Amino acid sequence: MLGSGQALGVLEQAMRAALTCAGARLLEAVLAGQDGYCGPRAGCGHGHQAAYGGVRDKTVITVPGPVTLHRAWYHCAECRHGFAPRDQQLGVAGATRSPGLAEMTALAGAEVSFARAAGLLAGLAGITLSARTIERSAEASGAASRAAGAAGAAAIRAREIVPLPPREPVPDMLYVEVDGTGVPVRASETEGRQGNDGDARAGTREVKLARLLTVSRLDDDGRPVMDTGSSSYAFTFDGKDAFAGLAEAEYLRRGGEHFRQVVALGDGAAWICYPDIGIADLIPVPLLSRGSTMPAWCKAVSVMRPGII
Repeated sequence: MLGSGQALGVLEQAMRAALTCAGARLLEAVLAGQDGYCGPRAGCGHGHQAAYGGVRDKTVITVPGPVTLHRAWYHCAECRHGFAPRDQQLGVAGATRSPGLAEMTALAGAEVSFARAAGLLAGLAGITLSARTIERSAEASGAASRAAGAAGAAAIRAREIVPLPPREPVPDMLYVEVDGTGVPVRASETEGRQGNDGDARAGTREVKLARLLTVSRLDDDGRPVMDTGSSSYAFTFDGKDAFAGLAEAEYLRRGGEHFRQVVALGDGAAWICYPDIGIADLIPVPLLSRGSTMPAWCKAVSVMRPGII
């Protein structure tokens, strides 16, 4: 076998399988040290006291492999619901995959098709998941990320979270690029939505996107050069009002009030011409394309910065 030309690869695969199996057993032993017992009673999260009901096992799929958790189980008579505090502690409440595996699955599912992601996880990590499992995991992770982003944005806009000011020296200008584009989606995602050009049904959904970036220097030809690593984004499928809130929150998170000037860049789309995103001293700058209208942009500029035009 050592002279077949494939010996090292075979040994690598066997070694990985052995190490992951051993890692799963080690992880299981470490987790067995606690079962989450909180005494004879524990709060259920809805103002009641749940009674201890013994120990229940649960199998969780982790990056090294499946592990069995031994968890103290509580039952709330008022809610008629049971729970294991240990699940909350480990981030697996209502889930059968560990947070680490869920992250790997979401990353793979975001980059390629779900079927291709299943093949990549199997080939690169030795993890066997179906395409449907990856799809469900990616959708759940996306929904959780979306909810967390919306909650964070709302907290920033309400000044419940006050971001730190940008690092000195603060660049002179903050640019906000705004645009929208159609994203191909499944037919179920466009049900009830009319397509462009009178099509009976849309084949895409529009995502509205803002990129915030800074410029601190010019190149040899006098053109602005984007600062490395200065880009951040706000985006949503939920329409211009939701987009406006996310864009304003990202502006505040970036410390937009500390920049001398904030400039919005976009084409002549109606929803871009009047970017009501709560940013003071915003100067819209038109990037004309087919169908764009300079008068609309001129009006937007004069409304937001009286006296400029």
